Amino acid sequence: MKTLILCIDRDDDLGRKANIKGPIIGREENLKAATSLALADPEDSDANAIFASISLYDRLKKEGKDVVIATLTGHENVGMKSDEIIAKQLDLVIKKLNPDDVIFVSDGSEDEYVLPIITSRRPIKHIRKVIVKQSKNIESTYYIIKRALEDKKLTRKILIPVALIFLAYAVSSLIIMAIRMSNPSFSFISPGTLALTVITLTLGIYFIERVYSVGSKIRRLVASAKKAMAEAKITIISDTLAVLIVLAGLDFAYNSALTSSDIIIQILLFLHTFVLWVVFAILVREGGRTFDIWVHRGEYTRSFWIALLSTISTGIIIYASLDYLLLILNAVGSTSFLPITIMVISGIIIAIIAAILRKQLREEEMEEVENEVGEVEEAVQAHRG
Repeated sequence: MKTLILCIDRDDDLGRKANIKGPIIGREENLKAATSLALADPEDSDANAIFASISLYDRLKKEGKDVVIATLTGHENVGMKSDEIIAKQLDLVIKKLNPDDVIFVSDGSEDEYVLPIITSRRPIKHIRKVIVKQSKNIESTYYIIKRALEDKKLTRKILIPVALIFLAYAVSSLIIMAIRMSNPSFSFISPGTLALTVITLTLGIYFIERVYSVGSKIRRLVASAKKAMAEAKITIISDTLAVLIVLAGLDFAYNSALTSSDIIIQILLFLHTFVLWVVFAILVREGGRTFDIWVHRGEYTRSFWIALLSTISTGIIIYASLDYLLLILNAVGSTSFLPITIMVISGIIIAIIAAILRKQLREEEMEEVENEVGEVEEAVQAHRG
């Protein structure tokens, strides 16, 4: 079986530093390429990987194995573009050498991202990582750290959290120092405790922002609000009113819950009052969106009525359920189940009407899509005719 010893320069150091284009096939050509790259940049790990490939090639040749060697080059814009170039070069190498399997020699950096490209064409029977040995003296360690700090990706991943820790500790200590200078008797909290609190808070906010991209979402929200204000949309007003209604509902619900001393009844009273305000806020928001569509597009949409009926039915059913629980716990003055029963039945009827309207709207949309597809097919047939 013929084995291909394959080395990959994904970011095309050979092309950028030594002006050598891939694919590089054969021992002599790879030796020339590695030597040229090592002379151009003695610190480049790709040169060591190619030398390791040549060493492996020589050893396997002495053992009587049928081996060939090649090096592929990508592009400095590492990603889709470089991988497409590598895939094309790999096809050329396979067509020319026709190997049965591959030994992949990697310098342990980003080259291994191309493993799926290789395995889709030939099986990989071995992966060899080439790690450059570094001296252990102080100068070498300092140099390695210095080079690492020049890597922008590494600094963003590691140094930003560390910088936040130092910054939070410094700010906390300065705050305590300022307070104690103005009030020497202050001993409510120590600088260490405040610093630890600020550090955890700062890192928590930072990691949440990194995971959920809070900053980009806030920027999109601000941009959307600016666009809505520039276009004189009523949506920005209705959304603001909806938020204010929810805040007012929280206040009324909280005051309603204080009328009882039992924690369970307090929770039920809070929800019982708050659900009405939430329903009202949703209706205001949906009304503003529908008004905008009608004013700016001149279109009338039945989706508003579906949302209206669905929201009202859901609110009625939840309100009636909470009313029923409060009645069982003797937390309301009424002792009759009849109003609650009427509310539940009304909510179910409204929900059924909303479901029927939603079904009709979906069928009309499907019919419109089918008509558009039919028109396209007729146009294609007419063009062919």
